[in-house]
Amino acid sequence: MKKVIFKIDKDLDFKNHLIMAKTLEKVQGISSDVAEYCKKLREATDAEKIKIFEKESSVFYSDKMKIFRDILVRQTQEMWDLINDVYIERMEKIHKKDFPFENTSGILTTAPFGYGYDFSESNPWFACSKDAPLKATYTTMHEIMHAFFHKYFASELKVKFNLDDKKIWPISEALTVILNLEFDDLRMYPDKGHPGHEELRGKIKEKWLKYKDLNKVLEEVCAGL
Repeated sequence: MKKVIFKIDKDLDFKNHLIMAKTLEKVQGISSDVAEYCKKLREATDAEKIKIFEKESSVFYSDKMKIFRDILVRQTQEMWDLINDVYIERMEKIHKKDFPFENTSGILTTAPFGYGYDFSESNPWFACSKDAPLKATYTTMHEIMHAFFHKYFASELKVKFNLDDKKIWPISEALTVILNLEFDDLRMYPDKGHPGHEELRGKIKEKWLKYKDLNKVLEEVCAGL
């Protein structure tokens, strides 16, 4: 059965901090504290990066927090399991493609902002909120859309429309506006996307409602870039 499995993994959490620090160079509207933390990570040596991360996450990974970590994983898994099957089935219908993996891991992260991922075949994972199971389920929906996009669409679109990573990234992020159109029965709050992507999300929403065909939506959006 295709499933998302939630875990605590300090090494992957560290990787997410590094991904976040790099990604947030191009994200608008983040707090000064988060921006300063990311800048510190980007400019540090490899050894210093680990020390910075361990200081940031020390309370969460302390022995006294183990029982709370276990509870967070269990509660997040229980909440996601309520919608796992219907979510994956609907995603496959929207993309007209199979779920990219047999299983993928949701890593509860201590990062102060942002959720990275690595959807390589050997060990696919994405980061999600450690603070609240409900928030983690929303992040999971968002990140799994990225998995479909990068597995089945990104490379072909880059070649066909001569797009680089800088132009592909906003498309991937803006595409999650479809969550608000097709998954409102599984969400209490909307997928907001990133500041600066409002116009692109609006175009995708318009074309999705017109065609209900993701290939047509992506063709027209990419052609207009």
